[in-house]
Amino acid sequence: MKKSLFIILFFTSCLGWSDVIRSPIHSLNKTMIRFENGRVAFIDSNEKLLSDQLTEAAIRKDLIEVKIDDEQSLISVQTIQEGPSHLKRMNLMEDPASITFEPTVIPGYSEALKLFNRLNTNWVRSSECSNRAHIWAFEEFKTNNLKSQKAFVFFTASYINRNRFKWWFHVAPLFTIKENSGLEKRVFDVMFTDRPVTIKEWTDNFVFSKRPCKLTTKFSEYDVNPQTEDCYFIISPMYYWTPTDISNEETQNRFKRDFNQGEIRAAYSEAF
Repeated sequence: MKKSLFIILFFTSCLGWSDVIRSPIHSLNKTMIRFENGRVAFIDSNEKLLSDQLTEAAIRKDLIEVKIDDEQSLISVQTIQEGPSHLKRMNLMEDPASITFEPTVIPGYSEALKLFNRLNTNWVRSSECSNRAHIWAFEEFKTNNLKSQKAFVFFTASYINRNRFKWWFHVAPLFTIKENSGLEKRVFDVMFTDRPVTIKEWTDNFVFSKRPCKLTTKFSEYDVNPQTEDCYFIISPMYYWTPTDISNEETQNRFKRDFNQGEIRAAYSEAF
């Protein structure tokens, strides 16, 4: 019952009630704004003055606060802090040839279930998935030296528009489990599932069509070709906090091979 309620809240908002998004802009086009925290807002293409204001905020990486209605349409916008000084991430430059990341293999499903059940459930209601996932991965590494991965699902513009969907990505830890004679990947998303689940089981919670998400290693494949699929799926190392980290790997050869403590402090303060 608890998981079902969380899923309902994930998709819906109260009629006649405005929601508030406080985040830098990740990207925008004439009709849609994608925020760094994963939220989506829609804008009237005829609102040129507002569109220009949002474009300037996106270029400067301003922290902004917007109000949206129950259809995710933009009501108002104001700048909270100009420039990128509010950003709490530091992308580490590494030689790609020197990077190796091998996730820990959990010895069986019973051990995986114990791990799932001990993940931190003290999140605040308004927490963001990227912060929850980062802390879940960090705490298991710090306490039990377990190396996990991240499962990122990206919803395409066509899917978002068709369903008036309020998010453009979701993320959770991904662990490797020894099952029978092979290795299996399972998503550990305590907010939306009651056990470790397969990637398809996990994405089915959010993709109404139940179509599989296309697996890719390049953020640009999702970002520049948003109409042919409902969603894309990317696996990253546990150190990657947001889609910006995935994009930076592809476009700037910026790789992460450790947790950044500024990001960890930010994730704790914003989610737990």
